[in-house]
Amino acid sequence: MLRCGMIYRVAFLLAFLAPPWIWCSLAKPARSGVNLNRHPPSVAFVGHRHRNRCTKDILPRGSAINQPSCFAMASPSVDTKNNSRSVYSKRKRRGVINDPAYSKEHQIDKQFVDEMENIPLGRLTKENKRQMLLALRQLSSIDQCGNGYSGESSSVSFESSSLARQKRRYACMVECLSERLLQEQAYEATQSQRKNPPRTYNFAIKAWSNANVRGSAEKAQNILSKVVKSSNNSTPRPDIYSFAYCYAAWYREAVFASTNIGNSKASSSALLKAEEVLQAMKQSLIEEQSASSANTVEDVNSLLILWSSIYADTPDLVEKFLLFVERNSRDAEYYWVNTQSYNLVINAWGKSGSKDSILRSEILLRELESNPRIKPNVLSYSGVITCMAKSKESNMAKRAEALLGRMEEREEFGGESPDNIIFNQIINLYSKCGSKGSALHCEELLNRMLMLAAEGNSQVVPDVRTYNLVLSAWANEHGPTEAEKVLERLENHECLRPNAITYITCMDVYARTGDVHNCLRVLSKMEKAFERGNVDAKPTRRAYTSALNALSKSGRGDAGLRAEELVQTMERLYRQGNEDLQPDTTVYNVLINCHKNSATRAEKILYKMGNRDVVSYSSVINAYSKMGGVEAAKKAQALLDEMQEQDVMPNTQVFNSAITAWGRSGCKGAASRAEGLLKQLEQRYEEGNKSLQPTAQVYTSVISAWAKSDEPGSALRAEILLKLMRVMYKRGNESMKPNAFTYTSCINAWARSGENNAGERAEAILDQMIELYKNGDEDVKPNVISFTAAMDAYARSGGRNAAAKANNLLLKMESIGVKPNLPAYNVLIAAWGNSQQQGAAKIAENILTKLEHQSESGNIHMRPTVVSYSSVINAWAKSTESGKARRALAVLERMKKMNAKGFVDAKPNIVSYTSCLNACATTYGDQEEKQEAFRIAYSLFKELSDDESIRPNHITYLTFFRAIAKLVPRFEKRESLLSTAFRLCSRDGQVDENCFFHLKNAASSELFSELMGGSNLILYSDLPFEWKRNVSATPRARNHIRRQIH
Repeated sequence: MLRCGMIYRVAFLLAFLAPPWIWCSLAKPARSGVNLNRHPPSVAFVGHRHRNRCTKDILPRGSAINQPSCFAMASPSVDTKNNSRSVYSKRKRRGVINDPAYSKEHQIDKQFVDEMENIPLGRLTKENKRQMLLALRQLSSIDQCGNGYSGESSSVSFESSSLARQKRRYACMVECLSERLLQEQAYEATQSQRKNPPRTYNFAIKAWSNANVRGSAEKAQNILSKVVKSSNNSTPRPDIYSFAYCYAAWYREAVFASTNIGNSKASSSALLKAEEVLQAMKQSLIEEQSASSANTVEDVNSLLILWSSIYADTPDLVEKFLLFVERNSRDAEYYWVNTQSYNLVINAWGKSGSKDSILRSEILLRELESNPRIKPNVLSYSGVITCMAKSKESNMAKRAEALLGRMEEREEFGGESPDNIIFNQIINLYSKCGSKGSALHCEELLNRMLMLAAEGNSQVVPDVRTYNLVLSAWANEHGPTEAEKVLERLENHECLRPNAITYITCMDVYARTGDVHNCLRVLSKMEKAFERGNVDAKPTRRAYTSALNALSKSGRGDAGLRAEELVQTMERLYRQGNEDLQPDTTVYNVLINCHKNSATRAEKILYKMGNRDVVSYSSVINAYSKMGGVEAAKKAQALLDEMQEQDVMPNTQVFNSAITAWGRSGCKGAASRAEGLLKQLEQRYEEGNKSLQPTAQVYTSVISAWAKSDEPGSALRAEILLKLMRVMYKRGNESMKPNAFTYTSCINAWARSGENNAGERAEAILDQMIELYKNGDEDVKPNVISFTAAMDAYARSGGRNAAAKANNLLLKMESIGVKPNLPAYNVLIAAWGNSQQQGAAKIAENILTKLEHQSESGNIHMRPTVVSYSSVINAWAKSTESGKARRALAVLERMKKMNAKGFVDAKPNIVSYTSCLNACATTYGDQEEKQEAFRIAYSLFKELSDDESIRPNHITYLTFFRAIAKLVPRFEKRESLLSTAFRLCSRDGQVDENCFFHLKNAASSELFSELMGGSNLILYSDLPFEWKRNVSATPRARNHIRRQIH
């Protein structure tokens, strides 16, 4: 029995001091759906003598921690292939439980903890201890990256949070297991007088520190105090890790109390506790001065590495720990920090993304420069430049270059000289800023590197990445021509050759402007360079994607077909063995975008894809939304439903595209369908899907759908949505702020509604926009479209005062600095034409004359269009003045003359002729005036019949029938005219119900019977299809034609 106990103790000791590769081979996640592999490994909880070898999992001695090249500035995004170092090395995550036997027999749950606690002292087997240590290591590292107390929103109580309860449960389990192991170790120590390291206590302290729930810091403090008080031969004093994790627990509690709760008193108290822990750590380190300083430095750096990874949002925690250790080791025999310690904290600020990162990193660099015991190295300056690279300020490149100057000054006094990585970082900053002269400055820095290299400094020899960055700078500032010159320099270089990034950067510049020819030309150069032996220039999927982007932005009609040819080439090369050219989801998404004008083809590509993501569906739905029509809307809706069934989570933009598709469908109930999608979006967001947050853009799309619906009450519904947006915005929802387009859509809804008070309601919304703009809201400044829509509301409503109110809006437009355009004047002409006021037609014609004068003076933007002239003709048609047929004909003739002179782009169309016919058909007065009107009508109709470029429609024939009926007496001539006109109408397939009705009223019964084939009792539905085959409007088409005029 004694021998077995000794074997167990020896086995346990071997397991405890096992090398890291043994520990790391024991990793497997636990059950209950908790992903235990998602967080970084634990840093060693070690003493100075009995060091946990698992520290090497994160930073092996003699490797990464002692090699500065592992902590250099991360390469800019232009080229990472040739970068020799990276600040934030992604080390392999180790230390998780992956032992199959362990997973089957013991899950990390309360049952496992109870089983271990119930085993009597001295009876824990080697396997039991191994399982307990692995469980401690695993559970103490869970949820290290949580934000706040529970990793959830600060508005949620961390006591009620399921994540917080889970963290607390894990920490309690760690504490119980630690206590049981320590009891066993104490029992064994009484037998062997062996001093056990404090590793198990450190697991418990770390677990409570990472839990970051209410009371976790106090729990960690209690365990630490217990270790301090019970220190004896069996339980040694706590080490630096014991104090460090307790300090982190108090510091995180202080941050949460200050930031999330706003309790400054609790925050100050926690900071005092953290300071007390550091003071206790100082005393412990001083008493351990007999130990090697290298152990303490490595312990400090290991903690700094871990904290900078798991507490990325609190780099000040890392900095204060470093400064405390540095300050308290100045008078010690050994210095407890080194240059790497400062570099780690500088890098922690760089990873944090904090607005203070540049200031804090520069202060740390200054302290390092003035430190008499350690000096900054290249990585110190590189880390500060990293912080600058993440800033959006325009002066960062100059500040980085000033750092380079300081570094060169220190070089004269024995400091390290800058290398090409430092130069590349600065060139990259200038390249990204794109300001005037930045490219030339990058070129100067390149020449400076060449000069230093010629003087013998081999560390600053420009590499391919340097040239790529200079190429990018020229591309951003001057475009592709200058960029390709740098490519040619690389192609002719003695030692360097362009790589894939070089060619792709050039291709991207051409792709931005849709220059397909040159983009494909550079791709061809890339392929030829690879064929000549330049293995670094091997064409990749990224290069072909750039060519596809060029086609997508080109707007060419054959863009889709050419893009498919490129993808087919990629597929063929992949089948031949080129793994780099396997088309992925991104490639197919760009291909779909090349077919944005052909939704049907885009959908076929969608179903050809293997893996479809939200971008794939979004592109096709957006293509259907641009088509318009009922079928397109149904397709968009079906795709939205399908992607949710396929577990592809849609985003707000996808819903907006589907809403837009319904808005453009023109079918009955489309606006209700659009608003139904909006409600679905809101419901999903309220259920917790934050990617489906409703925005002002979505609401605006729904308002636009109501504006286009022409349903009763649509304008009121649009205005209700606008008011709802304003309420949500006033309550703090910034994403719901209405803009000028939102208000204009609502105004347009009233304009299209046809309600009696539409003009007044539209102007009221316009006045709201003006008031908000005068109060400083630039986003809602009314534009010319806003005013035109409000004027159109008056123009459509008619009435005697409508035209005057529309004219007042034109004056109001000019008063706030908005210049009227041609559509605004066209709407004003229509408003006067619909007003039916005495003299309205003359006012409309005066506006047209004003436009003609401006056009003749060289203002091409005021050149009258067919709509302008047709609106004036329509104004004369609706007037009650004598001679209106003659005046309407005069406007038509003016239009022809202006077109001949080149001042009007288009000739009169069928609407112009039909409006002029209408002026004749509605002529009042004596017989002489009627005869003149009919002569004009007859000549116009004959001109239409002889002109092959303009074909009369059913409205034209209807209007001519009315002219005959009103202007020609009931004689043989009238019968002959009606017969001829009807035969032409039936030949053209333009007999609609109104034509049939007016023909029956105007013709004699004998003529009507003759035209209908011998029957007076025939109905419109009985007419041959050939007679009405080209009728595309409803029986009320006359109103629609009049709207075309407006």
